[in-house]
Amino acid sequence: MGFAPGLVAALILLLGDGPPATRGAEVVLRGKVVTLAAAIKELGVDVKPDPDTTRGEAVLLGEDRAITPLFRDDASRALFLDERLRDRRVELRGRRFSGVPYLQVSSFRVENEGSWQTPEYFCSVCAITERYPKICPCCQGPMELRWRSEHR
Repeated sequence: MGFAPGLVAALILLLGDGPPATRGAEVVLRGKVVTLAAAIKELGVDVKPDPDTTRGEAVLLGEDRAITPLFRDDASRALFLDERLRDRRVELRGRRFSGVPYLQVSSFRVENEGSWQTPEYFCSVCAITERYPKICPCCQGPMELRWRSEHR
């Protein structure tokens, strides 16, 4: 009988969402996405970072002037790949984890032409949209940046 309660607890952990610390806290952060090198320069920090490592590292320079590095995944990939999205006001929604400086982005909007809009990459031949710039997975043609207006 002593084995069954432990098995039930293990199943709950495996099938559930996990402990709260591993799920992270949902946050909304505003600022602008820039390279780490640009953020360090803008803050006037007296260091000379290695350009090979900081050039491709996207961070949020927050409205509070704090630097928040971004996990690079499908949700944030456009911010790393498309320079047209950088150095503009952004609103990032995502998760922060205790003891981890990085933000896991779930979605983001960019201020464009006076309103908050979501960038997407569209193939006009196949009518396919993607979250980040890439070659169309269907026709192998180019995808163009376009803006989707949303109201939150």
